[in-house]
Amino acid sequence: MKRHDLDSVHIPVLISDFSSLLPEVSGIWIDGTFGFGGYSKRLLDSGASKVIAIDLDPDVLSIASNFEQSWPNRFKILTGNFCQMVELVSDFGVESVSGVTLDLGISSMQVDAPTRGFSLKKDGPLDMRMSKKGPSAKDFINKANEALIAEVLLKYGEERHSKAIAKNIIRARKKNYIESTYQLVNLIENVLGANTRYKTHPATRSFQAIRIAINNELENLVVGLVSANNLLRIGGLFSVITFHSLEDRIVKRFFNLQTENDCSLNEIKRVGGNRTPLFKKINNKPIIASSEELKNNPRARSAKLRVVKKEIDQLVSIEADSLGLPSISKGLREFQCA
Repeated sequence: MKRHDLDSVHIPVLISDFSSLLPEVSGIWIDGTFGFGGYSKRLLDSGASKVIAIDLDPDVLSIASNFEQSWPNRFKILTGNFCQMVELVSDFGVESVSGVTLDLGISSMQVDAPTRGFSLKKDGPLDMRMSKKGPSAKDFINKANEALIAEVLLKYGEERHSKAIAKNIIRARKKNYIESTYQLVNLIENVLGANTRYKTHPATRSFQAIRIAINNELENLVVGLVSANNLLRIGGLFSVITFHSLEDRIVKRFFNLQTENDCSLNEIKRVGGNRTPLFKKINNKPIIASSEELKNNPRARSAKLRVVKKEIDQLVSIEADSLGLPSISKGLREFQCA
């Protein structure tokens, strides 16, 4: 793929807003969720001296190799989770960076591939592993006990009917192994009713919950937020795009507790916040997609962009529960692939 062809590959969510919020782009940046590479490309085109991209998904490597050919000395792809960014980049002698960007959730490339098992609109194997390694959604659905399934659906998917859905899954798997996305969709629809009753598909919350659970997304996010701060130099920029209420709550609270805010001093101390602000907010309110963008990209409807600037050089420690991370039974560990 030629360099100019990269323009037409993928336009990421809120990319124009992201560019408008950055006063300048220079130095080394980390793109912690490479995906199609839209943010990496924008950073390279905007003046970053180098972009180090990180992604768990082996399917992105073919796209990333085109970037390495187009920007041979300015782009590097690393396989791993962004929560490991400190260790990953240190292997290349990088101790601080000018910016970090995280575009959370799943990419359209993953959703559009039925074989990945992320989509509830296309039948495929019940997989949902971002890394393609370790336990899958099929393992969780067929082996986890009823209480754990209900807990995941409730706490990670905020699904009010979690117990009824879990009970129906257990009843069905006693007869037949649940192997496909359509099988799971049908089991959920049998409890919640037809799609016409809902603005979004009735299985959406459950699919999100299972994906978040097996990929350990929320715990990795907490570690990733702290890791990004540890790598950022003073003046460095940190942007995060969220798509889910739970992950957005975590990001919002983390930034609030590390910037000037209305919390009492005792509360700030309790959760590891700073008396001297660690970050300065570039945008006080999260950026959401414009009506024009929503017409072209419905996936952007739940996207929220937050950008902060690092003000002081200080490591932080955060109690995960203070950020709104749900407490889940330890039995889930058996079914997590990351």
